[in-house]
Amino acid sequence: MNPLRILVVRRDNIGDLLCTTPLLHGLRKKYPEAMIAVLASSYNAEILRGNPDVDDVFVFLKRHEKKNYGYFFSKLWKRWILVQEIRKCRFDHIILANGGWRYARRLHGKKMIGFRERHQPDHRQPDILVPLENEGRDEHEVVKMARLGSMLRVREATGPLHLFIDPRELATQRQLLIDLGWNPNIPTLGLHFSARKPHQRWPKESFSALAKELITRKSMQIILFWSPGKNNNRMHPGDDEKAMWLLEQLNHPSIFACPTKNLRELIAGISLINRMICSDGGAMHIAAALQKPMVCFFGASNPQEWHPWHVPHQILQPTSNNVADISVDEVIEAFNKL
Repeated sequence: MNPLRILVVRRDNIGDLLCTTPLLHGLRKKYPEAMIAVLASSYNAEILRGNPDVDDVFVFLKRHEKKNYGYFFSKLWKRWILVQEIRKCRFDHIILANGGWRYARRLHGKKMIGFRERHQPDHRQPDILVPLENEGRDEHEVVKMARLGSMLRVREATGPLHLFIDPRELATQRQLLIDLGWNPNIPTLGLHFSARKPHQRWPKESFSALAKELITRKSMQIILFWSPGKNNNRMHPGDDEKAMWLLEQLNHPSIFACPTKNLRELIAGISLINRMICSDGGAMHIAAALQKPMVCFFGASNPQEWHPWHVPHQILQPTSNNVADISVDEVIEAFNKL
């Protein structure tokens, strides 16, 4: 018989794709000879580099800020070519990790597996519907992905997240930090102060006060991570200005900036720390995949669905669901519990 051909569709964010890697590992263990592919996005595809559970990665181009007609039609053309490439694979099963029946039906897979899509009639649903109680709000995303795998008799899909570090990138980031004075033999805390959603952002003044307190109380170094770019970029606002402000305020020999231009650099940088403090988001899930204990801030997102998976952690979520209302003392207390 021909080996099974499986496509997992996960075109959303970094953390979402990372929470799908236990499912990919479970599929590989269950079907070692299968052709397993992922339809990722141009935002998150790098997460799968070096992953032995995946044979191929198709990249769906997300929209960018460019508005000229040439770019628009080029993007449409590339998306059309992508659909043709996927169709040629003749997948037996297309697993919809987060919906997308309307797009997936164009890929001509034999069977679609997914959750019921809200606001859609019965004839616009996956072929194999996976039940969820309370729309999945009571289960972690990894567990929900395992439910999808169970439709293909996958029984082991709730293990740790899988992420593979580029050794050359690791060596580069390590040397850059050493050149700045960082000592790899001294405990190091990572502070990631960027967050996409406003209610997830802890104020820069709080990060400054926290860093000063931790350096005073603990014998440790601190590495600062953030999303690169200017804050007025509508598609991908960055925190370069915030980073400059923090570095000027702190001005301490035990605090090091780690500007990362892409996901591979961020992964390598986070792999060098011992602990992490950050908001819920892609960097939090990267740290979880790298087994870094952490304190994490949650705003309006649900910790039951998105908490750091398989790693020691402390969650801080104010009743207001606004991360800015978390005090520095609360963070230090949570950090001590780690």
